[in-house]
Amino acid sequence: MASINRPKIATHLINENVTIDTTDREDHTFCGIAFPVQCKTILPVDKIVIKSLSVRGALGPITVWITKENDMKYSSLSNSSNAARSDRVVRQRGDGSSVNKGQMIMKEKYWDKIYEKTHPASYRQYCELDLSANPIILKPGEIRGIYIHSTHDSDQALVYDNQQNIKTHDDNFLTVLPGRAHVSTEVFGTRPIWGWGNAWRDNREFVGQISYGVVYKLWNPSEHLSFGKNFRRLTTEFMMYQRRWESPFSMLSDDCIFYILNMCRWDWMNDSFNELRCHKKRLKQMVAISSNNNASEMQTSKVHFTDGATEDFKCNTTSNSQQCIITDRAQDDRNSNSSGSEYEGSEEGDEGSEEGDEGEEEEGSESDDGYDDHRGGSKFQFFYYDDLGSSDEEREAEAFRERQERRRLLWIRAHFGHQMIAVLNPDNEIDDDDDDSE
Repeated sequence: MASINRPKIATHLINENVTIDTTDREDHTFCGIAFPVQCKTILPVDKIVIKSLSVRGALGPITVWITKENDMKYSSLSNSSNAARSDRVVRQRGDGSSVNKGQMIMKEKYWDKIYEKTHPASYRQYCELDLSANPIILKPGEIRGIYIHSTHDSDQALVYDNQQNIKTHDDNFLTVLPGRAHVSTEVFGTRPIWGWGNAWRDNREFVGQISYGVVYKLWNPSEHLSFGKNFRRLTTEFMMYQRRWESPFSMLSDDCIFYILNMCRWDWMNDSFNELRCHKKRLKQMVAISSNNNASEMQTSKVHFTDGATEDFKCNTTSNSQQCIITDRAQDDRNSNSSGSEYEGSEEGDEGSEEGDEGEEEEGSESDDGYDDHRGGSKFQFFYYDDLGSSDEEREAEAFRERQERRRLLWIRAHFGHQMIAVLNPDNEIDDDDDDSE
């Protein structure tokens, strides 16, 4: 019976001590940081379980929040207003390319609290936030937002950095993306700690550690293409041995062979991450080509059907044909107008609901200075990347981010450079003034 009822996923954490470290430059300290995390789809992974987060700073009363689960699983948006509303927390706006656009809404109703505890200050060593009682579970391809906040009444609660790259961290299982910082002591608050201006700071990065475990998929015929080339070759050879009567494997049934393969880990055949990535890319290209071929065949058959119907209509036309054409055109116009109005209405409904959400914000969410990073409202848009897409688009995004960082440094130098020189060298400023007076 065990060979027939094969498990589909591992019942234990295979990589129990996977801990990632982000860069730590201590660019800023304040009340909170929110950032997206993405589970990769390359390896045969069933899920990733984030067991703990580690941060440092003055800490105090810490809460950890996670975006609510998305029923759409970040697929492309449809024209339905309900689908658009259910896909608002973190959603995909891409067209299948390697660079896609997502969104987090920083309002409490879109988040679930999974951790709450008061911690003593830890300025140099990381303090672990144990999430084992309520871990964060990510399925392959899933993106969830994590929000860490402290109500400590100071500007040193949590350490975070300026964004330096398009990805804060990237490994074979998990991608940590840049996010936004929070400068309000109130959870999801819209007023900064000093009482005026905007409470969110975009283009920031999480500083700390993330510990997670990986639950792998087990081999089954339905998951055969999820495994690497060497593992698939092993499967073929096993079945070939079993078909030869002189082989000892011929005494085993198919279910026994399947059970043996089911108990083998995906990497026992020395399949690598890069090989699996190339394999998944080829599968994606084959699916795209097949879809295009099916679409072209349907279009061709539709054209042939339309031509045949037109010929039949011409052959059976009577004196009332002109009236039939006029009636049909009028009906088509009515249908197109009705469908257009419904689509526009759904869009207006979505925009109205989003405007209603924005209307809930307090006046303190308005921009308070010339920094682009300080102008964000409750909605945070970010870019995430498909590992099976084109790497050229990812490189272009990285180059664009570098240009943005250079412009930011030039702006700071132009606006504050002369003031700093005047403060550091007051004598030179006086001499210049004397020369001008003479």
